[in-house]
Amino acid sequence: MNMINAEQLRDLASLIRRLEPNLAGASLTILAYEQRDAIAKALVEGLGADVPVQTSSGEYANHLAVVRVGGNKYTIAQDWREVYIAEINYCPCRIPPQSHGLLVYHNDYPGVIYDVSRILADNQINISKLNVSREQKGKNALLVSVTDEAITPDVVTAIEKLPQITRVISLQ
Repeated sequence: MNMINAEQLRDLASLIRRLEPNLAGASLTILAYEQRDAIAKALVEGLGADVPVQTSSGEYANHLAVVRVGGNKYTIAQDWREVYIAEINYCPCRIPPQSHGLLVYHNDYPGVIYDVSRILADNQINISKLNVSREQKGKNALLVSVTDEAITPDVVTAIEKLPQITRVISLQ
């Protein structure tokens, strides 16, 4: 395994803290076999709270840890380039530290990708990565868009006004 980048892990945990300001009931499970203490220390520092830490007995290819908070599950992974959020609940994604972008929670409907992409394009925001996943057709879904440019509050507001959108969170 690559050496752990504690700064990147702290940055990802800080992002999770911003996405989930109430850490009551949060937990951290370390999935990595090597460097468990260093991973746990960096993530707890980034969360800025004393969360219970447990370890898993299994080995996972590139997954380092899972942070559970507020009913959501964030899986943190590492490859040869960087650490990143690899999954939010049921939605695979790749959110590296210091990313620009959006999490768009919505009820699944035809055209959500077009609607969100159009607003981003109208504001000269380029999408570098896009993942969409849903529980099942017509149910809860999540669109994760990592962008080259920062997302302004006006863009967030415009996306929030789309039909079936339940929550929009900027990654900045």
